[in-house]
Amino acid sequence: MALEDIVHLEVLGMLEEAEIRAVGNRPRQYYNAQNVMEELSDHQFLKKFRLNKALVQELIDVLTPYMIEPYRFSSIPIKIKVLTALRFFASGSYQLDIGDNRSSALSQPSVRRCIAEVSNALNQLDIIKRYISFPDSFEKLNAVRRG
Repeated sequence: MALEDIVHLEVLGMLEEAEIRAVGNRPRQYYNAQNVMEELSDHQFLKKFRLNKALVQELIDVLTPYMIEPYRFSSIPIKIKVLTALRFFASGSYQLDIGDNRSSALSQPSVRRCIAEVSNALNQLDIIKRYISFPDSFEKLNAVRRG
């Protein structure tokens, strides 16, 4: 091995040690996405998700039977899936931006799966009948128009 290769390896080793020391001395920061309902004020929550906390909790409770329960420790809880999808629906932003925010901290593929699963749950006939209704007569249609 040439002298410059040895020096190169020593420099790399010193850089790795410095990185390990720097990371080891800095406390890790974890964001608990499940606390978003408690951490945000009612106004902040409404601005971020376009629904109030009570309605979001009701929606989580209603959608839970139609969603996949987490089966591993690392699985995404249903509450986080719903909040992530609602954030996407409310913002109209890109999936990567939704996953990068502090309240979810998910990868783009995970955000996509959350959106798909919540969308499928929302499209269940029971859910649709519960929350969506169309006027079935001209009188009802005119009342909606006036309202």
